[in-house]
Amino acid sequence: MKDSAFIRGNVPMTKEEIRTLVLSKLELQSTDHMMDIGAGTGSVSIEAALALTQGKVIGIEHKDEAVDLIHQNIAKFQINNLTVVHSKAPQGMDEVSSCNKFFIGGSGGNLTDILNLIKTKGQKNSIVVVTAIVLDTMIKAYEYFKNNEVDFELIQVGVNKIDTSRKVAMLTAQNPIFILTAKF
Repeated sequence: MKDSAFIRGNVPMTKEEIRTLVLSKLELQSTDHMMDIGAGTGSVSIEAALALTQGKVIGIEHKDEAVDLIHQNIAKFQINNLTVVHSKAPQGMDEVSSCNKFFIGGSGGNLTDILNLIKTKGQKNSIVVVTAIVLDTMIKAYEYFKNNEVDFELIQVGVNKIDTSRKVAMLTAQNPIFILTAKF
């Protein structure tokens, strides 16, 4: 889905190119139950909910404006299998044991606690995808997976766009993103 399809406000959003990679790395099946931690505008949650025709998505978000935007996007796309939990993770992750796919787009500084909860209470062979724009977050996730002997992959993605409406073609860089994919 195009970024422009979502109601945005001033809340960070996983951009469409990164969202495409994240959804691919999650290997979603129609019956999966997914948790989106740090759901922001709900862009990943919405696209996942559309794919999970027999499954469900739980979006965890603590910022008031973001929770409101997720609800607006749920209404816009007429989603009925997405529940929003207004909480800062790991609080609010009560249904972690019912989920087998996890996307961490924001951890609020609680990445280790979130990963520990998923590792101990999530379903066996759960897939966890973490995006990191900040090096500290990437390093924390990398070290967690290494120290816990978790099988994982780490990629870095850089997307550049050209504004074709301008007279001259000039690359405009988006922030590089690290994507870590692990199986617990």
